[in-house]
Amino acid sequence: MNILLFPHLKKIFLTSMFGMLVFWAFAQNAKLKGIVTDGTSGTPIRYATVIIEPQSDSTKIYGDITSENGLFQISDLPYGAYELKISFVGYDMYHVEEMELTDQEIDLGQIDLMVDQKTLDEITVQSKNSGVRYEVDRKVIEARNFPGADKAIDLMENIPSLELDVDGRLTYRGDGTFLVYINGRPELNGEEKLRQIPANKIQYIEVITNPSSKYGAEGTAGIIQVILKRNRLEGIEVSTSLNLSTLGSSEFIFSVDQKGERGGWYLNGQLDDYVSQIQWQQGNQTVTNENTRYNTLWDVKSKDRENNSYMELGFNYDLSDKDYLDFKLSADPIRRSSTSNEKGTYSESEYEDNNLVNYEEYGFDSRYHLYYRYLSVVASYEHAFNKDRSNLLSAYVSSSTYLQPLEEQKCDELIYSDHSEKFGYQSKEHNELLVDANVSYENKLSDKSRLEAGLEVNLDHIPKVETESGTFNSYNVLRVFVNDKENEEIDFKQDVYAGFVTFKSSFGKLDYQLGMRGEFTHRQSNYSYNLVGIENLVNIPATTEFWDWFPTAHFVYNISDENQFTLNYSRRINRPDYWELIPLRRYETPYISFTGNENLMPSYVNAYELGYLKSWDDNFVSGEVFARQTNNLSRNYYRTGEGNAIEWTKENVGESLSVGVDFMFGYQLFKWWNTNLSTSTYFYKLTTTIDDKSDIQEIFRGSIRSNNNFRISKTLSLRYQFVYQNKAINAQMERDGYAYSNLVLRKSFFSRRLTTELSWSNIFNSMKYQTRTTGDNLYVETDFERKPYTSFKVSYVFVKRK
Repeated sequence: MNILLFPHLKKIFLTSMFGMLVFWAFAQNAKLKGIVTDGTSGTPIRYATVIIEPQSDSTKIYGDITSENGLFQISDLPYGAYELKISFVGYDMYHVEEMELTDQEIDLGQIDLMVDQKTLDEITVQSKNSGVRYEVDRKVIEARNFPGADKAIDLMENIPSLELDVDGRLTYRGDGTFLVYINGRPELNGEEKLRQIPANKIQYIEVITNPSSKYGAEGTAGIIQVILKRNRLEGIEVSTSLNLSTLGSSEFIFSVDQKGERGGWYLNGQLDDYVSQIQWQQGNQTVTNENTRYNTLWDVKSKDRENNSYMELGFNYDLSDKDYLDFKLSADPIRRSSTSNEKGTYSESEYEDNNLVNYEEYGFDSRYHLYYRYLSVVASYEHAFNKDRSNLLSAYVSSSTYLQPLEEQKCDELIYSDHSEKFGYQSKEHNELLVDANVSYENKLSDKSRLEAGLEVNLDHIPKVETESGTFNSYNVLRVFVNDKENEEIDFKQDVYAGFVTFKSSFGKLDYQLGMRGEFTHRQSNYSYNLVGIENLVNIPATTEFWDWFPTAHFVYNISDENQFTLNYSRRINRPDYWELIPLRRYETPYISFTGNENLMPSYVNAYELGYLKSWDDNFVSGEVFARQTNNLSRNYYRTGEGNAIEWTKENVGESLSVGVDFMFGYQLFKWWNTNLSTSTYFYKLTTTIDDKSDIQEIFRGSIRSNNNFRISKTLSLRYQFVYQNKAINAQMERDGYAYSNLVLRKSFFSRRLTTELSWSNIFNSMKYQTRTTGDNLYVETDFERKPYTSFKVSYVFVKRK
């Protein structure tokens, strides 16, 4: 019987095997990958959209967004016939109506997108990509999400937790200081650069609150990176703008951008005389020394001006299909300057045992100036070992120095009824040399994993700094204070050597990046001086060396293209500037002087962040929960001096903790109304331990920023901005909250080549607040007010293409 059944069993077995093979063949899935590049330059295109649709079922859509290197990969595609579409704003779509997927892995290689001439010639371009997105170590914000912004600093104002602190610096989440990068390179005087770059030149902003180990660890709040638009078409583009304000500011900006087949060049420049602020101050200062109390009142008006004129020439050239070179030369055609003039009245009362023993009043005329001229050179080189740039060698070097010494002087004239006196200081900084160089190598380990390692060196050498404080005679020649130091000179060097490694990969919908950075700091200084009347030179040398390690971890979970979670951690450092370390004493006002602190230590921050982003079309909503702990927190600290004088220095006052939530929202309410809202609310705790005293201050801090852009017609728009900052605290200082509103009316002509803009700042005259400084036997209270002002701007763009 078994013999009779065998032929039937054999047929059943063969039939089953054949069916399983057929099923296996039809159940096979394919993986499609490739690299998307610019058809003219061969440069990889980031964030291009890749869509592939089964012809058998149009309801199913598979897709991907190209990475930083232009790569895309779509897995789990059932075998069959598909339609492929690859698109990016400003380019013609790459379209394959039918392609068969019959292999497990299909590499399309390099796919060139050609520029869409018509799209680029239009001024207004609508993109289908989301306006805000998470990458594994940063948040990317498209500049087009904030229509009506004038300069890069206007875009910064939409970032939650970014605010102006009581010392006038831009800070992030309470105590953080940040670095500014332009197109991947650190920028000297970053805040100043943000006030210069026109917003229409910006492609997107990258907010890197917890930078990976690839970036330098300096800056306790991380990095804000500006990515500028690139001219993709061959030809030349010229743009100019002129800005005038009722404050007395004038600004002329121009740029020329020429693009050729394998490279191009550009020339940017700015000539300006910028009034940064006009401010009214009323204040009182009380200082107590034993039984004597000094009370000083003042009422002054200040006007601050800046000249940040510069010229910048650069070129980029493709040496071959795998070698790329960029070069930039920047110089100041005329010396840059920062000036301030204060005029008003002072009154001074002296009490002994609460009895008035002396009173005097005088007029006050203060003049301050800072002059310098910079020259900087930047060069970068990239070599790709393959077409998809997955194995990439990069090198970068920048160097900057003064074309002439930096000169700084302040002269305060006290005008009494029968005579006048002049006090102040002057300093000169010679031949500062800044060098930043790095080399890195990125290697593709697999389709999902990458390893990058590099070395970096940062040098800051100032061979000579001279400074003196004293009285000025009628010829404005300074005579050093009696019993003070003269011929004070500083020689300062700080070298930072670093190495880093990062590993980036993905697991399903999870992208992650881990890194470690090591930095060795070598600091050397020599402070020398003569005591007045004594020829012997006093030298105070100091040398400090230390290692630091900075781990980083970043995770992004992509629920879908429109829903993302992010989690990250980093450790950062903020090293003191040289002038904060040298124990010299410098005059600042008739009642305040500054002294350096040779014992000042770097500040360190541990930062944690958990975020969620929901985006659709050009709309988005995001929220981040964050915690930042700062150790060795460095802040201004005030103590009483002789008589009615106050002395301040930088001190490591203790530690701070910020825990809170950031929120951003952007929505196109109607075709004619775009709105953006950002808020930040956090608990701030400051623990200070200094001068044998301990204190704990706690406060809930917050800010609100709202931008509304109304399109009245195709060429006319109105922008309304509202900003609110609540109360802020420092080690000894607190500042009241304040709010202000701005209006901007913009009109364009001649196919949007010519644009005019009328702006009205602080329209409700609400920019008013008070600061209060409290210390042992001292109290200072100052009321600040800034008046409304208007400005007018006109810009023109000329384009000539092949």
